Amino acid sequence: MSSSVHSLATLLDHQEHQLRQTHVEGWIAQQNAAGFGIDQHMADALNAYLDGRFDLLALLTELRRPYLN
Repeated sequence: MSSSVHSLATLLDHQEHQLRQTHVEGWIAQQNAAGFGIDQHMADALNAYLDGRFDLLALLTELRRPYLN
């Protein structure tokens, strides 16, 4: 892999991480503003999203899962 391609991949990874961090921080702020806390299930889902184990759709699905039944 050339250094320019590697730099682009690293930049995209960094941008993706920044975007995910912004999503998580915003979601936590909204929960707190609404008077709700973050339970263990939510924390696990948010961490999975930050770690790249979930994409945004999977995160949203997982956050709603306990309330679907």
